[in-house]
Amino acid sequence: MRTNLLWTLAVLLSGLPAQDPPTRPALATPPPAEEAGVQAAPELTPEQASALAHRAGNRPQQRVMFDRPSADGPLWALGTAWKGSFDGTGFTTIPFFGSHAPRNFPLRLELAQATVGGKALLLPAGQPVESAGTVRTARGALTEVVETRLDSLEQSFVFETLPSRGAIAVDVRITGELQPSLLDNGIRFGNEFGHVDYTKAVAIDAKGERLPLAITWTGEAAHMEIPASFVERAQLPIVLDPVLNYWFGIASGQTQYQHDSDVATIQASGIGGRTLIVYQRDYSLGDTDVWGVMFDNALNLVQTDFMIDFTSAHHTKIAVAGNNDSQNFLLVSEITGATTSYVVGRIINANASLGGFFDIERDGVVGLPGRTLLPDVGSDPYPGLGYYCVVFMKRPSTSSVATSIYYKLVAPNGTLVNATPTLVDSYSVGVDKPSISKSCGQSNGLPAYWLISWQRTAVFSPNHQEAVGRFVRWDGALIGPSLFVIAATPAEESSPSAGSPIDANGTRYWPVAYEFAATLGQPRDVFCKLMTQFGAEQAAFSVNTPIPGADDKDPEIDSDGTRFVVTRTIGQNLLFARVEAVTAAYLPASNTFRIEERTDLQTSPVTNFSQANICADFSGGNTMSPRYVISFTEEATNSFRLANFGGYATGSANLFVPQGLACGGLSISASGTPAIGQAIDVTVGNGPVSTVIFGVPGYIPLNALGCNCVLGVDQYVFFGNPMSWTVPNNPQFVGIPLAVQGFSIVGSQCLGFVDLSDSLNFVVR
Repeated sequence: MRTNLLWTLAVLLSGLPAQDPPTRPALATPPPAEEAGVQAAPELTPEQASALAHRAGNRPQQRVMFDRPSADGPLWALGTAWKGSFDGTGFTTIPFFGSHAPRNFPLRLELAQATVGGKALLLPAGQPVESAGTVRTARGALTEVVETRLDSLEQSFVFETLPSRGAIAVDVRITGELQPSLLDNGIRFGNEFGHVDYTKAVAIDAKGERLPLAITWTGEAAHMEIPASFVERAQLPIVLDPVLNYWFGIASGQTQYQHDSDVATIQASGIGGRTLIVYQRDYSLGDTDVWGVMFDNALNLVQTDFMIDFTSAHHTKIAVAGNNDSQNFLLVSEITGATTSYVVGRIINANASLGGFFDIERDGVVGLPGRTLLPDVGSDPYPGLGYYCVVFMKRPSTSSVATSIYYKLVAPNGTLVNATPTLVDSYSVGVDKPSISKSCGQSNGLPAYWLISWQRTAVFSPNHQEAVGRFVRWDGALIGPSLFVIAATPAEESSPSAGSPIDANGTRYWPVAYEFAATLGQPRDVFCKLMTQFGAEQAAFSVNTPIPGADDKDPEIDSDGTRFVVTRTIGQNLLFARVEAVTAAYLPASNTFRIEERTDLQTSPVTNFSQANICADFSGGNTMSPRYVISFTEEATNSFRLANFGGYATGSANLFVPQGLACGGLSISASGTPAIGQAIDVTVGNGPVSTVIFGVPGYIPLNALGCNCVLGVDQYVFFGNPMSWTVPNNPQFVGIPLAVQGFSIVGSQCLGFVDLSDSLNFVVR
C-alpha cells in the first residue's frame, strides 16, 4: 500500500508535461465589427444583477433599440408594441399582436405627395438618420421625422422653407392587410388580432401656435391639410404632426414567448472571459427574433438583454460558439420563409457589439441549390489560426424526402473560407438533426477534430432512426472515407449530441449522447458513448436509470478536455418536467465511466424546465477549469436560467481541514481549489527559513527527537515556502487524500530550533 501511495504521489507531483502546440499560420487580424446600434447596458443594482444572472430574458425593455443589420439595408427599430424599418421613402411598422398571431401584419407608410398652394414639391429619396430615438429623413423640400417611443410613433413633416404661403397638403400612402375604418380624429387599421390608430394631426409653427387638423381617408392615403390662413401668419418652420398611436390590440399586452437558448464561452487574459447566452423570442408565429445576454468570467453582467436581430426575418434554429483567440462569438441561424430556408451568421464581439449579417448557405446567393436547415456551430480553442465550423442539412425542394449533411468553415472575421459546402452524408431515405462538438480540442499532438453526428433513417422497415458520425479536422479536411455508426439497432436511436474531445492517458476520445426508445413514440432514455479517432466505440453507459413511464430527451453534451457533462430533460406522467446535469469521467484502466455528480438544476418543483444547452468553460481544451455553464428554459416565467455548474469556488469552506498539531505557534494557510486542473497555494510563517511538507495524512510523534511535536504528514516530500501546485487534470486522482504541514528552523519547540504548524488535510476533487 505504501508503494502504491508513493507512486500516486509522485505522479501527482510531476504534474502534466507541457507540450508546445503544433505550428499553424498566423491569422490576419479581423477587421473591426460594425457597431450596429448597440447601446451600453444601463446601471444595475447588485440585487438586479444577481437576479438576472439566474434568470435571463425577462428584463423589461427600457428604450427603443436600433440596428442596421446590413450596411446597404434599412434602419430597423424596436419598441415594446411595435417594430419597423426606415428607408429613403418611408417606413414600415409591424404592430405586436401577440406571439400567437399567425404572422406579422406590417403597415407601410410612405409620403405620396406634398403640395404648397396646389403645387407639388419635389420629394427625392433620402437617408434615414437616427439620433436620440428620433429618425430624420431629408426629402428635399421637407424633412420627414419619426419620434419613436416604446408603445407609439409620432410622425412629423417639417417645412423649413416654403415656395409660397399657400395651403400645405400632405398625402401619406398607407398600405397593408389591416383594414381601414374611420375614427373621429383619424383612421384605424385593424383585424381580429389588433389594430393601429393614425390620429391627432396638428400644425405647429415656430412660435408655438397650434392648429388641430382633420385626417381624411382617400381610399389609399391619409390626407391632411394646413389652411392658407395659418400658413400666412406662421413663423417657419412649420411642423405637421400626426401620431401613429398605441397598439390597442387584443393580444398586445401579451409577453412575447421565448424559447430555445444556446450558450458559449470565450476565455482570455485582459477581458476575463465571456459567457454568452442567446435565445429566440416570438414576435408572431411567422417572425422569431434573436436576443442575447453577455456575462464576464464571473457571470457578472457585461450587457443586459440585447438584440441580435429583430427584423421581420423568421429565425427558426439558432446556435452559437466562441473563439478564444479572436475574442468573439459566431451566431448561426436558420431563416425560414414560405418557400425557402437559408443559414446566416453574425459575429458578436466581447463587448456585445455586432457585425453585419452574412449568408453562410443560401440558394441563389452562395452555396448549392435547395433549402438549408438546422445549423449548428463549433469552434477551435487553439491560440492562433482557427475557424468556426458550421454544419447544416440541405433539402433539394419542399417536397423532397432526400436530405444531405454539409459543413462550411467560417473565419473569425465573418468571411467564408469556402463558398461551396463539403458533403458529409447524402441519403435518399433521409438524414436529420445534425450536431457538431463545441470544440475540436487543443492539438497537444493529438487529432484536433470536430465530431459531427446526425440521425439517419434506416432503409428497411420499420425505418427506425440510427445515430451516425464523422470527423472534420480543424482545417476543414473530412476524415476517413465514410461515416461511422454511433448507435444502430432495430430500436430508435435519435437526436445525437456531439461532445468536444477528452484526453485519457495520451489517447483522445469523443463523447456523444443520444436518445433511445424501443419503438417510435415510446418513452426515451439517454445513452452516452465514447468514440475513438477511428470511429470505433470505446465504451458506453446509460446516463439515466430507466424509470417506467419517464421520458428522457434532448441530450446535450460538452467536455473540458478531461471530464464531460450531459444534460437532459426528464418528463414523467403527471409530474413537471425537470432538467438534470450528469458529470462523468472515463477511467481507461477499467474502460468504465464514473458518475461524479448528478444534479437537478431547476429551482421549483411546480413548473416545467426544459431545453438545456451546455458549454464547458474551456471547451475541449487543456486549460484548467472544471466549470460548465448551462442554459435552460423556465417555462412558468417565460425566461431562461444560467447555471454555473461543476466548478469549485476558490476558498470554499472545508476544502482544507486543519489538524491541531501546531508546535510553537507556526502559522500555515492554504488557498485555491484542490480539484483536478486547479491550483493551490500554501504559505508557512517565518519566510524563507520555512518549508512545506507535502504527502498523505498521517500521525507521527517526534518523541525520538526529544520533543512533543507531531508530524501530520506521511510519505512526504519537501517544497519551498510558499508552495504553488497545480493538480494534474486526470480524473483517476479524484478522491485521493493529501496533507500539507509547515516547519521552520527558526524556532524553539523541537531540538531547540524547530517549530511545526498545524497540518491541513484535503481531498482531490
